[in-house]
Amino acid sequence: MMSHKTTNNLYPQYYKLLKTNMKKKMKKLLFIAAVFGIVACAAPKTDGYTIEGTVTGDSLTTGKVYLTNFSRTEAIKDTADLVDGKFVFEGKVVTPETYAISIDGKKGRIQLFLDNSQIKIEASVEELGKAVVTGGVTNDLVVALKKQKDEVVAKFGLDSLMKEYYKKETTEERKKEISTIYDSYQKEVKVLDSTFLATNPNSFYSLTQFNQNVEDYPIPDMEAKIAGFKALPEFTGNRFLTELEAAIVTLKGLEPGMQAPEFTLNDPSGNPVSLSSIYSQNKITMIDFWAGWCGPCRNFNPTLTGIYKQFNKAGFGIIGVSLDKDAELWNKAIKEDKLTWTQVSDLQYWDCAPAKLYHVRYIPQNIFIDQSGKIVKRKVSEEEMVPFLKEYLGVK
Repeated sequence: MMSHKTTNNLYPQYYKLLKTNMKKKMKKLLFIAAVFGIVACAAPKTDGYTIEGTVTGDSLTTGKVYLTNFSRTEAIKDTADLVDGKFVFEGKVVTPETYAISIDGKKGRIQLFLDNSQIKIEASVEELGKAVVTGGVTNDLVVALKKQKDEVVAKFGLDSLMKEYYKKETTEERKKEISTIYDSYQKEVKVLDSTFLATNPNSFYSLTQFNQNVEDYPIPDMEAKIAGFKALPEFTGNRFLTELEAAIVTLKGLEPGMQAPEFTLNDPSGNPVSLSSIYSQNKITMIDFWAGWCGPCRNFNPTLTGIYKQFNKAGFGIIGVSLDKDAELWNKAIKEDKLTWTQVSDLQYWDCAPAKLYHVRYIPQNIFIDQSGKIVKRKVSEEEMVPFLKEYLGVK
């Protein structure tokens, strides 16, 4: 529950999907799907989308309305006029995904999953986030899924429990109780996610989830899913499908025994440092992806410095790769956290070149490499790290 991860995804993840035998579970999943009304339906064939919106309240009748997606790599923005409380957007999306609609000068936004459908929106300017969106084929599925998850959140009283967990006065014993409750919540949400993906395997939303959680699946399974999407004309040119294919290529190169991708970045003094110049000096080297702005990274640093001191003389080295974009903050964090191992960065934030090479989608994250540059293991947890190093280095 209290995961030490900072991620670049826009929405919280609901963790790894169930790895159970889907054939044995299918009857149960289909039953749940039928109960909650998310079984896939045939999508109408349209050449594009039309969004017709009506906004009421606050005597607002005119203004500018904006339609935007959330992509950093393929940002899309459109503008429409609000006339007599109504607006219309028309266009065609190659990559259906989550969009937001906002009104100039007004707080809040309307969120929807936009595909090439006919969509209607009824909204109050005072509560744009509570707008009623109907008609979008994929959006209707996503809304139904969200409603189910909201019901699970309410069932477990998760909102209040999360606030209680982070209060200073909450005891460790109570935190353990809350974590146990959270585990039960996770299990129910995983069933909902698995149900959705099983009953809507070729929906646009399912593709976004496969792309987002690609490492939750064996590579051969994901390759089969990619082949299925590529066989459907509506996914031609879809950005998420392209990203998913690229991710599989990257992950194949990161399996144990593969040669670690080389990179060279500058240290805080501006001197270029290559990865191979570091791992060649140690029996085992950890690439530590972190950032000065990342709270979980900073919280873990005292533990990591202790592990470094414990195993450094036995042949353990670290190279820190920062996803910072502010050199001053980066250097300040190195000094404050007393990080004595080599640090490098290109100050490109989530566009950090080595982070892309190593498929880093959250931080802190690590990968261990032997003295010849071969990958030993990825994503070693805080709890696993000491036992792992003891075994690898033969330290008692």
